[in-house]
Amino acid sequence: LERSMRTADYRHNLRPDGSMPFRLQLPLGIGQSQFRACADGQLGGVMKSYRDWKVSGDDAWLRSIWPAVKKSLEYTWSPANEDRWDPDKTGVLWGRQHHTLDMELFGPNSWLTSIYLGALKAAAEMAAYLGEADSAAEYRTIFERGKAWADEHLFTGEYYVQRIDLNDRGLVESFEGKHDSLHGRSALQAYWNEEHAEIKYQIGEGSSIDQVLGQWHASLYGLGDILDPAKVKQANAAIFRHNFIPQLGQAYNPCRIYALNDEGGLVICAWPDGAQKPLIPVPYAQEAWPGTEYSAASHMIMTGLVDEGMAVVTETRRRFDGERRNPWNEFECGSNYARSLASYALLNAFSGFEFDLVHHLIGFHPVRMDDGRFRSFWSLDSGWGEVEITAGAVELRLLGGHLDVKTLRFPAVAGGNVQAVTLAGAPQAFTQAGAEVRLAAVTRIGQGQTLRIM
Repeated sequence: LERSMRTADYRHNLRPDGSMPFRLQLPLGIGQSQFRACADGQLGGVMKSYRDWKVSGDDAWLRSIWPAVKKSLEYTWSPANEDRWDPDKTGVLWGRQHHTLDMELFGPNSWLTSIYLGALKAAAEMAAYLGEADSAAEYRTIFERGKAWADEHLFTGEYYVQRIDLNDRGLVESFEGKHDSLHGRSALQAYWNEEHAEIKYQIGEGSSIDQVLGQWHASLYGLGDILDPAKVKQANAAIFRHNFIPQLGQAYNPCRIYALNDEGGLVICAWPDGAQKPLIPVPYAQEAWPGTEYSAASHMIMTGLVDEGMAVVTETRRRFDGERRNPWNEFECGSNYARSLASYALLNAFSGFEFDLVHHLIGFHPVRMDDGRFRSFWSLDSGWGEVEITAGAVELRLLGGHLDVKTLRFPAVAGGNVQAVTLAGAPQAFTQAGAEVRLAAVTRIGQGQTLRIM
């Protein structure tokens, strides 16, 4: 399903200049929207392409979409990009950036730049695999440059922010007459507050729930660090500290009501005491969306903030407990909104699930064990099953499909010597290197079979 969505997007939604309209039009083939490109959507698609390739190991599929993926990434610095995202290849988004909160941010911010950094790192790996060494080197260089700048200039010592002079009229005026804004308004009409001489709809010094969203994606997909891990953990702690409101009925909210009275949750953006809050801030700032709450909560868990993450999950699920609201429809901006499926990441966060079917690798690093035991469901493209880790063994069971595997990574085995590996009871040749168990050859685990590491 996900690969078909990538294919549809790159086949039907990519313009000749490399931009991708904010929304893919349905039914497919009826034409493209005339609206501008969306920075998080377009660059996030690069990371999702990487993920779907690693989930499936399907090289032919990657090759089929790669030219479009590459073109969509390079639009970031293309002269055709009227929004001037990153014309100088700095690895940071500087220009006018449309995003999922329906307006535009101006200037560097960690939320959208982290997604850009993830796209660069993913594209570098895909390009290298496909033999495009020059492109891989360029993407990697831009990534390293942007990562260093973001960690130095966008982190306050507590969390990541947007760097902007809210009173700089020229910042908005520089985009005047270039691809009108919403409803035909010019950039100044849409974003300049003449009465108070301030740019509207910005984050500024606020704590955004999505400030390190790109790192969440990167960590789930096996891309590694795109921002400093110590700073990311601090940022996640700050999101809980500033954005989590135990009783939203006591908080001012001029927006839509997705949580009320004694219900708690994480709001989209918060401005701690001492932080300059824009007079007209980023849209939906006071709302609580299950989709963003789940991504932030699972990211907290992945960075060791388990209690904080579970506090958020508990409050979110309480709002949809079957009595207060429908437990099967965690609505936010619309009924059955897909973003709420970010809850699935909780499973991968707790199990420390890693996968790379391109290189036949699967691994688990559980956040917590229960009396020395851990068991979890897992799913990949070719097969699904469960893993069980105990003091004496690791078992990988295939309950459906198959799995071709060569390398198994379990930190649980790092401290001892693996005595044997069996598949359906038959001994398998292997070597061990710390937490990795490497089979002598790519081995297929069939439906109903168990691979056991003792």
